[in-house]
Amino acid sequence: MRDHPLKGEFDPATAKWKRTPTVSGAEGTLEIGYGENGLIGLRLADQPEGVILIYTPEEWDAFLEGVRDGEFDLESMFQDLSAGSQTDR
Repeated sequence: MRDHPLKGEFDPATAKWKRTPTVSGAEGTLEIGYGENGLIGLRLADQPEGVILIYTPEEWDAFLEGVRDGEFDLESMFQDLSAGSQTDR
């Protein structure tokens, strides 16, 4: 059982876990767990006993919207970081 002080309890043992696919359709490195109480967990598939990020349904929807909008595009993130470090000089 994983207890989040603000969101409640997330039980990895009873969550329904799905492994994310890669662009090519192969199994990815992340697993998404859907808890019986509506919470969503995200973990590394090869480390099931490791860190689990816990999201409420609203947070998960916002995260997915950000992914779809390209907010987590690595190339864009590196460009933003690079531009920020140049303006800090």
